[in-house]
Amino acid sequence: MKENTAALPYTELTAGDRTYLLRLTALSAARLEERLGMSVYRAAEHMDEIRTVAEFVYALIEGLRPEFARSEAYAVIDDFISAGGTLAQLNEHIAQALRVSGFFGAVSEAPGS
Repeated sequence: MKENTAALPYTELTAGDRTYLLRLTALSAARLEERLGMSVYRAAEHMDEIRTVAEFVYALIEGLRPEFARSEAYAVIDDFISAGGTLAQLNEHIAQALRVSGFFGAVSEAPGS
């Protein structure tokens, strides 16, 4: 998992032959909450539900790529798993992206920072 801490921090997710930049913006978070009917924090407790995982994937990609279609999120999950990943590993990518985006605590600093 590659991490960028530039002005707009993001993480990268490789699924199949594509790499996606993941970041939850305020707008994508609000849309996620509206679609799921609960807060981002509560939704994170439902990461064992594929619909919730797909909504997070969509929201995280949409944050930096607004033209990304919601229906494509399921293909990203399928591509990730087809390439040898697991749902648990995908959830780790999602959690890291949420931390980098300012949710669930700060990203740990490099030693000596």
